[in-house]
Order: sequence, then C-alpha cells, then structure tokens
Amino acid sequence: MQTFLAGLFPKPIKRRGILLESLIFIIIYIFLTAFLPADSPGRALTENIAILTASAAAAILIFISIPNMPVSARRAWLILGFAQLTWLTGAFLMDYVLSLIGGSTLTSITANIINFLGCLLAGYALLQFPFRSRHAPTRFRFILDAIISSGVVVTLGFLLFVRPISDPAPLRLDSLITVSAPIADCILLILLANFSLANWVPRHTAKFLGAAWGAFLISDYVHISLVLLGNYHAGSFVSLGWVCGSLLMGLGAVFEKDRKNEETEFDKQSPGIDVGVQFQKVLPLALVVVLFWYVLSDWRLRGNVSPFGLWMSAMLGVMLIVRLGIRAGEAELNQYWQLFKNLGDPSFICDPAGKILLGNQACAAIIDAEDVSDLIGRSLFEVFDDLSPIEVERSIKKEQTVNAALKRGGTLFLLSLSPIVSENNRILIAGVAHDLSEQKKQRDAIQHAYDELQEVYKKLGDLNTQLEQKVEDRTSTLQQAYRQLEEQNKVLQELDQIKTDFVSLVSHEMRAPLTNLGGGLELLLSREHDASSQKTLLLLQAEIQRLTRFVENILNVSAMEAGRYVLHPLKLSLTLTLGEVRNGWRNLPDIDRIRLEVGDELPFVFADKDALRSVLTHLVDNSFKYAPQSIVRICAQLEGSQVRVEVRDFGPGIPVEKQTLLFQRFQRLEAKDSQAVYGYGLGLYLSQQLLRAMNSELHFKPPADGGASFYFYLGVAP
Repeated sequence: MQTFLAGLFPKPIKRRGILLESLIFIIIYIFLTAFLPADSPGRALTENIAILTASAAAAILIFISIPNMPVSARRAWLILGFAQLTWLTGAFLMDYVLSLIGGSTLTSITANIINFLGCLLAGYALLQFPFRSRHAPTRFRFILDAIISSGVVVTLGFLLFVRPISDPAPLRLDSLITVSAPIADCILLILLANFSLANWVPRHTAKFLGAAWGAFLISDYVHISLVLLGNYHAGSFVSLGWVCGSLLMGLGAVFEKDRKNEETEFDKQSPGIDVGVQFQKVLPLALVVVLFWYVLSDWRLRGNVSPFGLWMSAMLGVMLIVRLGIRAGEAELNQYWQLFKNLGDPSFICDPAGKILLGNQACAAIIDAEDVSDLIGRSLFEVFDDLSPIEVERSIKKEQTVNAALKRGGTLFLLSLSPIVSENNRILIAGVAHDLSEQKKQRDAIQHAYDELQEVYKKLGDLNTQLEQKVEDRTSTLQQAYRQLEEQNKVLQELDQIKTDFVSLVSHEMRAPLTNLGGGLELLLSREHDASSQKTLLLLQAEIQRLTRFVENILNVSAMEAGRYVLHPLKLSLTLTLGEVRNGWRNLPDIDRIRLEVGDELPFVFADKDALRSVLTHLVDNSFKYAPQSIVRICAQLEGSQVRVEVRDFGPGIPVEKQTLLFQRFQRLEAKDSQAVYGYGLGLYLSQQLLRAMNSELHFKPPADGGASFYFYLGVAP
C-alpha cells in the first residue's frame, strides 16, 4: 500500500498546503449546501460526495504519513487509518447502497455496526500509544479510571438518549444502534481526555483527535435527534461535522509526521507537577459525582428512578471506592518505581525462561530502545551473548553473577541475578547489569603500563650495571681529587694564617707611630700658630685620626674573624657616651652638624663602651661623607624595655639596589666615589658585627622625606 500511495503522491505533503486545501474544500461544500435548493437532489449528492471524499482523504493522509512518524506512534496511527477506512465503508453503505436498494433496515443496521466497529478500532488505537506516565507501575488504576469514565458516559448516554425514546414504546434494534453513535463518540472523547491528560497520547495529537471526534459527536447527536423526530433531510449542514472531523484526523496525521524530529512533550516535561496528570486523577471522581447528581435529579423530576441508572451509579461508586484504595497504594508503590526506574545501572525482572517482564530506562538504553515498553517481552538471551539458560535457572535458587557481552556492540557486563518471590508465590529473577567496559579499559591500560614498566625495568638494569662501572671509575678519580683538595686546603689555611698574622703585625706596627704622631700634633696644636699653619696641623690631625680608625678597623675585623675579639659589657650612661662621640669632632668644623636628641631621664644601658663608641663613630662618619651638607641627628629614646638609638641624615639617601649590600665587607655606593669620599667599605660591616656581639642588630630604613636612617636597640641595664 505504501508503494502504491508513494506512486500516487510522489511529492511530500506539506502542512500549510493540506491545511489550505482542506479549508477550500469546506468552503466549497458550505457554499453548495447553502445555495442549492432544499428539494434539489444535488444537495444530497453533494453531502454524500463530501463525506466520502473527506473520509478517503483522511485515510490516505494517515497511511502516507505513517512511515515518517515516530516509531512509537506508527502502530496507533495505522489502526486509526483502518478505523477511518471502516467509517468510509459505513458511509458508503449508508449513502449509496442504502439509497440504491430503496432503503433497508438490515443495510442501515449493518452500516451502523460498521461505524461502531470503527469506534472500537479508534479506542483500541488509543491503547497503542506508549504509556509514559510517571505512574507506570499502576496501569491497572489508570485502566480502571478509563472504565469508570466510560461507564459514566454510557449511563448518561442511556439516560439522555435511549430512555426518552424507550418510554412511550419498546425500543427497536435499529433505533438503539442509531442512538449508540453519539454515545460511542462520547466514550472516545472521555478516553482520549484520560489518555492525553495522563501522558499516554501525546497532547498535540489529542488536540486534533479531540476536535475531530467532537465534530463527529455534534453531527451524530443532531442527526439522531432529527431522525427520531422525523425531520431529517439529506443535504443539510448536519454532515459538516463528519466532513470536518475526517479532515481534522488527516491533518493530525500530517502534523504528527512533521513532528518526528521535534522534541516531544515527554522530553520537554519538567520534573515539577503536571497539571494535566493531576486533573486526570480527579476526573473519574468528578464524573461519578455528576452521574449521582443526574440520577437523583431525574428521580425527583420524574417521580420514579431508572433501575439501570441506579445500579450503574452504585456499581461505579463501588469501583470508585476500589480506585481510592488503589490510589493509596500507588503513592507508596510509585516511590519504589521511581527508585527502580532511575537507577543508573541497567536493571530488569524476568521469568525463569529469561523473558523480560520489567526494566528501567537504563536497560532500554543499552539496546537502543526508545521506551521501556519496547523492552518488555524480549528474551534475555536476545540481549546478551555468553549467557546460558542453565545459569539463569540456577539463579532461581541462589544469587548468581555471570559475565555476558552485549550482542549489539559487544560491551562486557557483569550480571547479578537474584531470585525474588511474587505475591502469587511465583519465582522471578531480578537482575542488575554492571558495565565492565571502563574496568576493562583500565585493566588493559594497567597491563600495558605493566609491560612498559617491565621493559623500562630491564633497561634500568642494564643502565645500572653501566652506572656501577662508571661510579667505580669516578670514585677512584674523586678520591684522588679529594686528597689533592685536602692538601690544597692545608696550604690555603696556612696562607690565610700568614695573611692574618701579617695584617695584625702591620696594623700593630702602624698603631704605635700613629699614636706618637697624634700625640705630637696635639702638643703642637696647643701652642699658638698663624692661621695657615693651624689649618695644616688640623688637617694632619684629621688624616692621622682617619688612618688610626682604619688600622683599628682592620685589627678588629681580623680579631673577630680569628675569634680573639673580646667584649666587656658594662652599665653605661648613653647620654655621656653620645656626648663623647660628638666631642670626637670638636677640632673639626663638622661638629656643628651633629645634633643630639636624647630623651629625658634616659636609663643606663648594658653594652661595651669601646664597641658602642666605634659603632656610633662609623655611623656619624658615613653621614658626614655621603651627606656633606646635611645635619646628622643622633636620637635615643626608651621604647619598652629597650633603648632605641638612631643616626639619621637628610642627604641623597641610598639607592634601592644597594640596600641589600650595606652590611657586607668592602661595599661602597659606587666604586668611582673612592676618589672623592674616603673609606674602604668596612664601617657598616664592623658595626653590624659589634652589635651582634652585644645581642643587637643594625637596621636601615629609608625615611619618607629622604636621607638615610640607621638604628639599633640596646637592653636596659638591670
């Protein structure tokens, strides 16, 4: 059939085009029906042709669209297509065969039976849509809802349609069959409402089917009403509902086809509450309440009760009570179902023969099934290789673990099979499939790494052998070099001792002449001289003092390095010591640049007097040399249990890159300044060593307003 239809319609049918053609067809039909005379035979012919054409077009559109529909919807639409063909056959019998033979009760009954058969096929088609409700474990409750809703519709249909025409006279078979048409339409609509609200039938499909069967219901109801009243005439607008309903079913198939690659409602559903599902739960209860209300109202108005309505109301009420009990158990059962359905590992329940009875979405995914329902009924041996029936049968008695490979793709799984007992004492098998592909990859990777490690280990053994030989050769070479270094070290130590002794000897021998020269100059300066001679003598005295300090520095450094420098800490007055340091420059004009800032009632400190004077002298001398135009401020103040001593000038300061070298030997700001500024780079180094020997430390801090600041702390004497 598909090949035949594809030959007739080689071009794909588009939504917009078929919708436009359907509207044009309906407009033409309305125009002809409205303008043809009421007694014209053309009106009846137009009606018959329109009904048959619409039914045939709907059937063709359904069968053409089925191959391009989602797989889950094809079976349902196929049955709907056969239902449409059944209605087409019934319409043909009613419109042509019945008119040709001049009217026949048998033919009319046959046509109505065929139409009723089409309704049964349509209802069966609804059951073929995949059940994707979140309450899948309790399908029985949903089927019970559909039975209750249908029972209410049948009862109300009987009370509304059948009972009025059966009271005056006994109801005939042909009248009963005629009246059953709108009741069947109502049953289809109520089933469709239940199925679509519960996410059984996709809701975009339910819109077209609901509109189509609603149009059928209107035409069927108006038709039987006019027939029973004897006022029906062929060629009226009554048939417009049948025409529009058929075309709407065909359009529904076209729209279903074009939604194949679109996202479905089920995929778009959020994890929140579905209002439609919640409404479907209360729909049967609402319908039963309406039925009870109508039966009681009818009893009050007529004065007698309908036995059929009363018994049906009672029976449906009992079913509703049963439904409430099922709903109570469904809430608890649904928790376990959600746990089972959302397990990450494929899980299933099968019978001892391996037939799968239940599975979760992960289990359906490993065989590329669109839905869990596609998994039900398959054999476990169709899914997994290397799985024998004997191993499955053994799991009835005790738990078994079996390695099996997936037939599609060969993925390795570990099946854990455990026996379970159902409520009717039937033994079933619960299975969980653990994917071992990742473990297999890790095992292969570990094996590969182990092989590489073995190869590397072998290479390391060879290299170790070579290394041992090289180490042995190098060891002998190093031992020889070590002996040579020891001999050279002894020579260097001897040379260093000779150097130290030489420096000490020279410095000692220079100290005595310098002392004598200094004393002689002091004597000469005590006498009167002219200004030029006095200036020359003062210059000589300054140079002798500078040379004396240099010799003392050399001697002190040598003594410290040799470990022979001994300090004698005493209780000192820091105020007197600072005054003595200032008086050391009394014969020089620089003495006016020295400013003493000593705190009131400064306590005694514990320090070596000569070492402390040497430190302060070096710091003041550096300020004189590198800040020749600046004042030199010597500050001393008590801070807690210590006295802070600071020597500060306001000269150009010390560059950042030179600050890390301040306290090293023979370091100057610039090598070229030795021509302009005397010194040998030992003052700060010697000062730091002397302070460390007195448990203190010399610090440097660049002031924010420029210059240089050196400070240290001395402990307060007890």
